[in-house]
Amino acid sequence: MGGDGPRGVVTIGRRAIAALYFADALSMAELDNAATSPTLLPVGPKKDLAKDRTRRGEMLYNDGSMCFQQWQSCASCHPDGRVDGLNWDLLNDGMGNPKQTKNELYTQWTPPTMVTGIRKDMHECNRAGLIHIQFVTRPEEDVHCFDAYVTAMKPVPSPYLVNGQLSERAKRGETLFKKAKCADCHTTDSKGPNGEHLWTDRKAYDVGVGTGTEAGKKFDTPTLAEVWRTAPYLYDGRALTMEEVLTVANPKDAHGETSKLSPEEIKDLAEYVLSL
Repeated sequence: MGGDGPRGVVTIGRRAIAALYFADALSMAELDNAATSPTLLPVGPKKDLAKDRTRRGEMLYNDGSMCFQQWQSCASCHPDGRVDGLNWDLLNDGMGNPKQTKNELYTQWTPPTMVTGIRKDMHECNRAGLIHIQFVTRPEEDVHCFDAYVTAMKPVPSPYLVNGQLSERAKRGETLFKKAKCADCHTTDSKGPNGEHLWTDRKAYDVGVGTGTEAGKKFDTPTLAEVWRTAPYLYDGRALTMEEVLTVANPKDAHGETSKLSPEEIKDLAEYVLSL
């Protein structure tokens, strides 16, 4: 269909029309005449991507042709900069120890990055992703474009909120969040430059979840922003729900003091965390 970023296609009679997101155009093709090139219909003024790092960064982030073997992009594992819910065995910490994809929201303010905090900040992480995951060497300007795109991401309000506010259950969970010492690491005081709640003290801890070769390992404290959309949980995805994070995956209370909470209190606490 030509152009960059096809995001959808419809057919009207014997004509196909595709929306080309990055080309800011519609592509129209006659299905009965494959020899005819599609017609591109601009839907707005042509943008100069060289002057818009955020827009160019979004395009590069979704560009599978940039990879050495032209089969994956950053968005393959981080759709919309978020998570695919899968474990990947990257080579930055050895082999045979796959880990969950992390949400890239707020990574510009929560260094270090990666599950183990192996990259010092978002910029180094984006550069390393090009070199060690996509196996390409790109101009430094491309890395700055990635940075601009990730930095521009905004959180999506949790569906657990009621008219934009905490539910009654979540309000009870807010008190339990402090009582169970969750706030010791997922601190309520950590904020971005515009007051964004980051929910992390940016430190690494051994919270007793490491198994096998990961036993005793410290893991970076992740932000809880948008945690409602990033299941399954923990570094290996073993906890399918937030309730499992607080119970079966925390038998020794190393990851918050939750063992003495009642089932209803666990639900309250889980709903508060999922409302962030």
